[in-house]
Amino acid sequence: MNDERFSLVCRSLVCATSLLVASGCGSSDGTKGSHIRTPIALQAGQIGMIVGAGGPENKGTDQVDANADGKVDPPIPVLEALLDTPMDVAFSPEGRLLVIDWNGHKIRAVDADGNLAFLVGTGKEGDGCEKPAVDGKCPIDGTELNHPTDMTFDSDGRLVIAAWHNSKLKRADLKAGLVENECGDGKRNFAGDGKTCKDANGLDQVTFDLPSSVVFDKAGNLLIADQANQVIRRIGAADGIVKTVAGNCPGSLGFGCTAGLGYSGDGGPATEAKLTNNLGQGTDPQGKIALDAQGNLYIADTGNNVIRKVTPGADGILGEGPPEEEIITTFAGTGEPGFSGDGGPATAAKLSSPTDVAAAEDGSVYIADRANSCVRKVAPDGTITTAAGSCGHAGMPEDGAMATETVLDSPYGVALDGKGGLYIAATHNNCICKVLLPK
Repeated sequence: MNDERFSLVCRSLVCATSLLVASGCGSSDGTKGSHIRTPIALQAGQIGMIVGAGGPENKGTDQVDANADGKVDPPIPVLEALLDTPMDVAFSPEGRLLVIDWNGHKIRAVDADGNLAFLVGTGKEGDGCEKPAVDGKCPIDGTELNHPTDMTFDSDGRLVIAAWHNSKLKRADLKAGLVENECGDGKRNFAGDGKTCKDANGLDQVTFDLPSSVVFDKAGNLLIADQANQVIRRIGAADGIVKTVAGNCPGSLGFGCTAGLGYSGDGGPATEAKLTNNLGQGTDPQGKIALDAQGNLYIADTGNNVIRKVTPGADGILGEGPPEEEIITTFAGTGEPGFSGDGGPATAAKLSSPTDVAAAEDGSVYIADRANSCVRKVAPDGTITTAAGSCGHAGMPEDGAMATETVLDSPYGVALDGKGGLYIAATHNNCICKVLLPK
C-alpha cells in the first residue's frame, strides 16, 4: 500500500458538485493566497481530481490537518490537501463528501467552502483516546484510528466506520462529537456468530479479522465484509444478533481463516461458498461489498479475481429467509487474473484483483479493477466495459480528459452520488477523482 510508483506529476484539478465548491469551479495558476486552485467544470464523460494535491511528492499528512496534538486544526483547500493512500469516499445524509485518508489514519470531509476539514481521527495510528472519555465515549477530536477502510451512515445520521486494522466497527455521532466502539473486541479472530456485539454487562462478544466494508440494507441490518475471515456477516436490526450470510469460516486460530479460503459454491447457498481475500498482518484492504435496490449483494472476491452476487430469498432481505434460498453466483470475471472481455458478457471477462463495487440506481455495477488500474462497468444486460482509466496501464489522470482516455494508478474504491457522479479513490495517485457519467 505504500507503493511509490507514479509516472506523472499532478497537473490541474477537477470539479465536484456544487455541494463541494460553493463558490463555483474554475482553474488557476496553483499558487497560494488569492490564487488557490479550485476544481474545474466537468463535461459528460470527463474525469478530474476533486480532493488531494496528488502525485508522489504530495503524499503525507498536512501540518494544518489534525495531527495527534489533541486539537482540531483549520481546514485546507481541497486541492492543496495531502492524502496518504486514500481508500474510499462516502456521502453524508445532507450530501457532504467524506474521504478515507487510509494511511493518514483519519476521515476527512469537504465543507461548504470547498475546504477539506478534519472529521474523525487524530492522524495517530492506534486505538486509544487522546482526551478524557465522556460517558465511555471518546471525543471525536481525540480518537485514534488504525487504517479505516470504509464508512456508511445509519438511520440516525451516525457514521459507522470499518476500522480495519483495529478489527472493530466504530460509530461516530458527529452532532455530539463522540466516538464509540460499536462491535468487535479487536483480537483478530472469528467468533461471536449467534451473539450480540456486547453482553448484558457491555462486554464484547464478537471478533472480526480486518473488517473492510460496511453497508446497511433496506431493513436496517448492517452487513460487514470480514475480510480475513473470508465471510460476509450481518448485525440484525431487530435483535442485534451477528450471523454469517456469505462465505464460511470453519475455524480461525489467528490472523485469517485459512480454512475458509477458496472459490466454490456457485449456484448454491451463499453460506456454503468459499471466498478468497488476503490475510495476515501485511495485507491490503480487499473484499468490499455493495447492495442494489433489490437487495442483491455484490462482493469483490478479490483473490479470486471475480465479483460474486448473492440473491436474497423471497423476502428480499439477506439473512432473513432459509439459507438455501440465498444463492451465490459469479457476476463478473472468470477467476483468471488479467484484462479482457470489454463489449461482451461480464462472466467471460477477466478482472485483476477487484477490490470494491458500487451499484447504480439503473442496475449498472461499477468495479474497482484495482490491479488493472481502471474502473469497469457492468450494464444491466450483463455487458462489461471500461468506465475510467486505461486497463493495464498505470499513471496519473489528466484533468478534463475523457475518463476512458486517461490513466489511473491502483484505484481501491468506487462510489456513486446518485446524481451522475462516479467517484474513484485513485489510491496510488493520492487523490480522489470524479467522472461525470454520460446520461
